[in-house]
Amino acid sequence: MKTVKFGAKALLLSAAIALAACGEEPQTAEERAAIIAAAETRVPADPVLAEKYERACQACHADPENGAPLSGDVRAWTPRMDARGAEGLLQSTLNGFEGMPPLGACPDCGIDDFENLIAFLAGDEK
Repeated sequence: MKTVKFGAKALLLSAAIALAACGEEPQTAEERAAIIAAAETRVPADPVLAEKYERACQACHADPENGAPLSGDVRAWTPRMDARGAEGLLQSTLNGFEGMPPLGACPDCGIDDFENLIAFLAGDEK
């Protein structure tokens, strides 16, 4: 009887994992390593925005250990953009979200800065 229960649980778990993936190809270790390496070195081209990014965003969005979506990781940012849109992400930045403090730890950033930083983080190289 325990074998049947375990088999049924394993089948349900497999189905749940398959549904969660929604047809998305699993990320390889090499792909993940490349995303992490890129996140650790990316900075916006604009020097003023780069300074704000390095001071307020980079510590979390270039560190794969803290759970924040990595800078430039389109695969991580796309579902967030799809679910909340740029305005929703802006509101999360302004108000704080999970481990991110209000204003994204950038009290001197204006709305344009936040919009440009969100676009940069999401991989939009405007």
